[in-house]
Amino acid sequence: MIEISPIVALVVFMILVLITAIVFWPRIGLYNSYRKVSRNTKKERMEDALKHLYDYEYNKLNVTLNSIAGNLNISADKASKIVENLKKVNLVELKNQSISLTSDGRSYALRVIRIHRLWENYLAEETSINEIDWHDEAEKVEHLLSQEDADLLSARMGNPKFDPHGDPIPAKDGTLYLKEGKLLNEVNAGDVGRIIHVEDEPKLIYSQLIAQGLYPGKEILVISKTSDKIVLAADGEECTLAPIVASKVSIEVLTDKEFVNEKNKTLLDLKPGEKAEVLRLSPTCRGQQRRRLLDFGIVPGSSISIRMNSPLKDPVAYLVKGTLVALRKNQAKKVLIKN
Repeated sequence: MIEISPIVALVVFMILVLITAIVFWPRIGLYNSYRKVSRNTKKERMEDALKHLYDYEYNKLNVTLNSIAGNLNISADKASKIVENLKKVNLVELKNQSISLTSDGRSYALRVIRIHRLWENYLAEETSINEIDWHDEAEKVEHLLSQEDADLLSARMGNPKFDPHGDPIPAKDGTLYLKEGKLLNEVNAGDVGRIIHVEDEPKLIYSQLIAQGLYPGKEILVISKTSDKIVLAADGEECTLAPIVASKVSIEVLTDKEFVNEKNKTLLDLKPGEKAEVLRLSPTCRGQQRRRLLDFGIVPGSSISIRMNSPLKDPVAYLVKGTLVALRKNQAKKVLIKN
């Protein structure tokens, strides 16, 4: 029989105690950390399911276990368990295999949606994060921010009614300020409209809409419409969209509206020796970039001219209010001017 010295036995015992403490220590132990992560994952999936239910009901679509499973990227069995858990706490109801939100479930979903859209607005107005990433960043925060924090954030931003994509931001009491519009693929050739909403999912289609310069508030003219493409005019240019892409844009049709298809001049059109007046900053100029340009004195009515070109003409030094300001092309194109 192998004899173990008291010192070795004590060391082994201390190691076992240490391992037990690391695993089971209250609040910070690995076991409790795992349970916390598991609970958070369960909560997030339930909230994502509520959002999915609200979105489908809002768009008058039928919710199914498969639609929930597809949206959450889980199996139908896991989706079924989530629905059962939501039913136990009276957030959904089941009737004839139809899944729908209860009044409490709808209120809960709107609270999560409110945080998401407020955070997207915050990212747009206060940060330099690329707009293609706003949605994904907001998806992370919507499960973490408390309602009290959301109220403070909303008040700080002036209680906005719409997010950067034109989606209504629910008020604290759940009120939504809705705009009536039509999907772009449902309007007729010759219609003039103002974009009121640009869908940010899926990201691939949203990136195409960004590349075409389409954003809420922009006025467009539908030049032609066929089964395979829609041709628009805006800012002196034309763009062509596939119907599936056009279906992600909603517009308010403007009757008796004269459409002037003139290209907006920007600082990129200014030539050495010319002077121009700043009209405004582009609506797509947001967050830190917008504040930086305003701090430079590039505000409506300011006189601006080119003072110096770099060898590659990027950046360019502009004179505005007696101050030299160096701007790169991606900044200069955000400044609208008139000669």
